Amino acid sequence: SAALLDVFDDINDRGQTILMVTHSTSAASRAKRVLFIKDGILYNQIFRGDKTERQMFQEISDTLTVMASEVSGYVQTNE
Repeated sequence: SAALLDVFDDINDRGQTILMVTHSTSAASRAKRVLFIKDGILYNQIFRGDKTERQMFQEISDTLTVMASEVSGYVQTNE
């Protein structure tokens, strides 16, 4: 999979937009921009900027942790 991601990087560096759908935090951490979609709605996005791949990985992981801790469309009460 690393070889395929290298090909995507090369194509993107030549100006072509790549849209990749993945559940792999590692693969997503190589992107310049990561979109998070939850229940069909744009939940969040991260731009790489000057972040390293490791920093992107951590920010993606943190965002996924927050998303997983939220229950969509459900309000918890203490009744």
